[in-house]
Amino acid sequence: MQVLVFAFFTLSAVLGLVQAQTAGTTTTTWDCCEPACGYTSNLSPGATGPVKSCNQNNGAASSGAQNACFSSGGDLAFSCSTYQPIIVNGTLSYGFAGHGNTATASCCKCYKFTWTSGAASGKSMIVQAINAGGITDNDFDIYTPGGGVGDYNACTAQYGAPSGGWGRQYGGVSSDAECSQLPSNLQAGCHWRWQWAGGDVNTWQITYNQVNCPSQLTSISGCTPAGI
Repeated sequence: MQVLVFAFFTLSAVLGLVQAQTAGTTTTTWDCCEPACGYTSNLSPGATGPVKSCNQNNGAASSGAQNACFSSGGDLAFSCSTYQPIIVNGTLSYGFAGHGNTATASCCKCYKFTWTSGAASGKSMIVQAINAGGITDNDFDIYTPGGGVGDYNACTAQYGAPSGGWGRQYGGVSSDAECSQLPSNLQAGCHWRWQWAGGDVNTWQITYNQVNCPSQLTSISGCTPAGI
C-alpha cells in the first residue's frame, strides 16, 4: 500500500509539472528603443538592475539619456546590440524578449520555452524579459535584429534604417538574404532566425515556464531577478 501511495504522489507531482507549462506564441522585434526594464521603477519585485541601455554607438548610455523612441536630438538611450540571440547548441539558444503588458510583473525574469510548431519545433530558448507593454502575458517578442520595428522606431536614429525599419514593420525581413541590409554588427542575430530557428518565428506556438536566469544573460543585461 505504501508503494502505491508513493507512486500516486509521484504521478501527481509529474502531472503538476506538466500542468505548470503555459501555452503561448513567439514574435520578433528590433525597434532599437531603450527597453522598458531600463527604468528602475519598472523592475519586478526583488530584481536588481535596471536593464542596461546604450548610446548610439552601443556604449553605455548616460544616466540622463532619454528613450530614443520618444525623444529626438540630444542625449538618447537605445537598445544594446548585445541583446541579440545567442546560440548555445543545435537545440538551445539564449536571448532577450518583451513579455507581458505590465513591466513590473515580468521585468528581468527569465523563461524557458519550447516551440511546438514551426521549423524550430522541439527546439528551446531561455530568454530574459527586458521589455513589456503591448504584449500579451503568454507571448514572447524575441529581440532579433531585422525582426521588425513594430509601433516605434529608433533604428533610423541609431543606424540610419529605413523609416519603417528593415523589411516589414511588423515581422521584419522575410529571408536570410535580406539580413545583408542590416549593419554588420547586427547581422549575426538576423541570421539566427533563419539559420538556427529555420524560419520566420512569428506566430509559432510554444509552451513555457519561468526559470532562474543563466549568468550569461544577467551579465549582459545587468539585471538580476529574485530567485524562484
